[in-house]
Amino acid sequence: MPEAIGVGAEIEYRDIGFSSGVLDFTGNSTQNPLLMGVAKDTEFYLGVGVANNTDLFIRVAEESSSLIGIKVQLIGEPVKAAAVGNSLAFTMGMGSERDKFDQGFTIDLKSDVSDFSLIHGYRTSPYVLIYEGISVSNYSFEGTIQGATGLNSDIIEYTAKNILGAHIGMVFGGSGFKLKVELAAQKIAWTHTEEKMFQHFGMGLTAGW
Repeated sequence: MPEAIGVGAEIEYRDIGFSSGVLDFTGNSTQNPLLMGVAKDTEFYLGVGVANNTDLFIRVAEESSSLIGIKVQLIGEPVKAAAVGNSLAFTMGMGSERDKFDQGFTIDLKSDVSDFSLIHGYRTSPYVLIYEGISVSNYSFEGTIQGATGLNSDIIEYTAKNILGAHIGMVFGGSGFKLKVELAAQKIAWTHTEEKMFQHFGMGLTAGW
């Protein structure tokens, strides 16, 4: 959303789509293209308004990396004011995680992510907001494989730089409770993998105070 909370807090539950990449060890290679597709994920978002135009937030996804970040609103009033007119905000977030998977052998992965977005919106009434935005993200993961035989390496390393994203959505409701629907697209190219475009649809429920 392009509006900051204002002094206060919000918690949101999201059902979203995202691009997914699965490791493929065909031919005993650790450098095959990822098997790309679209998957569904659930995500929790907690935002804390530390000033009228500034939020700190954390996004915790069930199947992806979590993010800690900041949102700064450059134009317009915060969501608590629900003022008709334009709004504009930028966000930046970063995260790092470690995971371990067992597929007959052990894969120990470390992932890093950074995300930057610019979001514009127009509030037609205190209860309806239309918004759109663009984003640039960077993902990387690297890890080690233990207990496997025949692979050409025990090291995995994949990176996706300058991932371009775009989204458009609508928000219905006030600062206490609202419903969000969103359509997004993403162009992503992982190491050893052909560039692909994906579209996602998502919904979210938000409670604020």
